[in-house]
This record gives sequence, structure tokens and C-alpha cells, in this order.
Amino acid sequence: MKRSAVGLALLLVGTLSNQFGEAHKGITSKFTYNVEVYPIFANRCGRCHVDGGVGPMSLLKYEDAYPWAESLRTELLAASGEETPDFIRAAHRQISARELDIILDWATGGTPEGDKAQTPAPAVYSNEWSRGNPDLMIPMLQSFELTADTFERTEEFVLPVEVAQPRSVGQIDVLPGNPSIVRSVTISMRSMAGEVRTLGTWFPRQTPIPLAVRPAARLEPGSELIARIHYKKTWKFEGKAISDRSTVGLYYAD
Repeated sequence: MKRSAVGLALLLVGTLSNQFGEAHKGITSKFTYNVEVYPIFANRCGRCHVDGGVGPMSLLKYEDAYPWAESLRTELLAASGEETPDFIRAAHRQISARELDIILDWATGGTPEGDKAQTPAPAVYSNEWSRGNPDLMIPMLQSFELTADTFERTEEFVLPVEVAQPRSVGQIDVLPGNPSIVRSVTISMRSMAGEVRTLGTWFPRQTPIPLAVRPAARLEPGSELIARIHYKKTWKFEGKAISDRSTVGLYYAD
């Protein structure tokens, strides 16, 4: 059995065990999903863990979130480990100590839903620029397909830059063509002279990132961007071909 298939099997077993285990577990948490937990998930996790997002499951509906309570507890407690993906560690850093206590108490205390009359409205995923249209949008030249038998892959794409005059770049952003599989994008700039400078790394649903270089990168006519994209499927797309055509956005500093 493939490694990914084994992981899925273990995941399903763990999820089912958690569900059946909760059936015999009394409610001890004073925090409920509808009142205390949902706002934390929406503000801290909802950019990725929403239907259509890069997360493997939505945390913005009770029926989707509670079966993962034990996994969430484990991930949050281990989120500072060196092997934890950067975007998980970044999300963990945004959660306050008080919010962490609420999630852990809810996850281990029977995962109560709360008053159904207080059920949050359904969340709608929106794939859009986080601070409005960039000054320059540079799409991949063509779509890239992650084949049915490929679960994870990192690929580099060269994006020609068309500017009539030099411009200073202050921030960069990425609009993923397929948010479900784009895990990170490292963006570099190559000048006509062949000099390559790394500008920064984007992670899903974050705000535009300041450049990693100082002084501000100078965008010259004839320059190229190099987008190194890390693709990874969730179990939802295992065994299926899925494609992406992402766009890099540049915000000028001048």
C-alpha cells in the first residue's frame, strides 16, 4: 500500500475512533463551538480551513470540525516542533494563550456544540487579493497539472516581467489558481544581467509580505520572476489529476 494510502487509512481509523469515543465521553467543557470556539477558528484558521481552501477539512462548520478535535489538540501542542510545516507554526503563533486554552478545553471536554440557535452562518470561501489588486499581476504562462499519481511536488516557473520603466517593489502577494493544492510560493527576481535575488516566501491566505531584501528590489525591463511553488494534495484529491495556474502580484514601493 502506498504511504499516502496508509496515512489515509490511519487518519480514518483515528477519526472514527475519536467519534465513537466521544459518544461515551461526558461534556466537561464550559466552552461551546457556537459561542467561543467558532470565532477563534474563523479568525485564526478560517483562511485555510474552509471549504475550497488549502486545509484538508473545514473548521467553520461544527459537523466538520468536531471529529478532528483530538488531531487539533495534538497539532497545536506540537506546533513548535522543527518538523511542523511553516504555515502551521505561523498560524499557531497567531493564537493567543487564552484562545489556545479554550480550544484545548473544548477538544478534551466533549466538544459541545452549544445552542443551535446560535449556529454561525455558513462561511463562504473567497479567492481574492488580500489588499486589493496589485500594481502588476503576472500569471503563470500556462497551467501546471499535478498528475493523478503525484501527491506532492515542488516546481519552478519563470514569469517574464513586462514593464516600460524601472520600478521599486515594496510587497509581493500570490493569488493561487487552485487554492486546494498551493502550499507555498518562494519568489525570486532575475535581472537581465543574470543576478538572482530572493524576494520572499508566501503562504496560503496571508497578507502581502514585505520583501526579504533591502534596499527595495528594483524591477527593470527584461527582468524575470522565478516562482518556486510547493504543491501538495489533501486526501480529498488523492488519485485525481488537478491543475493550477497561479498569479504573482507586485505592489510598487514608489
